[in-house]
Amino acid sequence: MNTKFQQLVKLFQRLPGVGPRQAARFVIALLDRPEEDLKELGTAISNLKQEISFCGECFNISDNSHCHVCYDTKRDRNKLMVVEKITDLESIEKTGLYRGLYHVLGGAINPLDKINPANLRIKELEKRLGEMAESNDIELIIATNPNTPGETTALYLRDILANKKGVSITRLGRGLSSGSNLEYADETTLKHALDYRK
Repeated sequence: MNTKFQQLVKLFQRLPGVGPRQAARFVIALLDRPEEDLKELGTAISNLKQEISFCGECFNISDNSHCHVCYDTKRDRNKLMVVEKITDLESIEKTGLYRGLYHVLGGAINPLDKINPANLRIKELEKRLGEMAESNDIELIIATNPNTPGETTALYLRDILANKKGVSITRLGRGLSSGSNLEYADETTLKHALDYRK
């Protein structure tokens, strides 16, 4: 196979969640695009770091030093939701139900992928909570994913922040989904449903 093609496939494979077949599909799809589309894509990728940045407060995507959420003065500044990724933040925002602030960790603790607490924005979270709790009591909502890395991260955050003055820690409710049957629920789901019952 063409070495340039293989090289481009390997570059796409460096992106999270992209395997060899999907990377090859990307390259083939790009070969079918007009030259001007490829130039536009190349320019956008070249300028990515200059034109898009992270918010200095919450680490959401931003055009300048702060994102639209942190700039919004109507947000509840006594609530801070911790999420793993920007895409999690976007999903919660789409519901329109949460009007507090966010903190994006940048992932979850996962020793298999060599991601430990030092790789995440936990120190920044501790500093931010300290500053926020000086003036008001803060509700810290841990909204990590209900999988092993997410649970590990949630437990770690709960342990290190449990005695933080002026901070109460909550978790998103979990358990049985609407329309499901008890007989098909696994033990973990049933445990969470009992633990987080109302």
